[in-house]
Amino acid sequence: MRIKIIRNNNGFTLLEVILVLVFISIFATIAVLRQPVPEVTIRSASQVLISHIRYAQMRAMNSAEPWGVRYSDASGTYWLFRENIANRQVFPGASEDDIDLSADGVSITQGDFTLRFDNWGVPVIEDAGFAFSDGEATLTLSTGTQSGDVTVIENTGYTR
Repeated sequence: MRIKIIRNNNGFTLLEVILVLVFISIFATIAVLRQPVPEVTIRSASQVLISHIRYAQMRAMNSAEPWGVRYSDASGTYWLFRENIANRQVFPGASEDDIDLSADGVSITQGDFTLRFDNWGVPVIEDAGFAFSDGEATLTLSTGTQSGDVTVIENTGYTR
């Protein structure tokens, strides 16, 4: 007498179910981590802008030519320049000559401005929307729901 073994291949093995769950959790984690947090975005944009302004001041103090930062509200970008705003330079670590704030949904509420430093590191602002008042000039970065300030001190150019 022979016993016939019937195999049922219609379901999933436990290993297959576990692997699918692991892959779903990995993809979900990546998707959640890629969502920008507005508060972190505005803080990081502010800190990057501060470091770029300080870099322009340092370059001006180490040369006989004025250096500065120009922001264009129309394009949502800013760039480093030497002598005049048409002579664009590349920031350290950047691949292009302009930094795009609008890609992260960040804008500067003052509109277009030019911040130029002389060879002593003294800042000069060349636009009406952003000016020194009580020894300070403040730029406001915003994402719509969050905002952050970048302040430049008048005589020293110290940026915070």
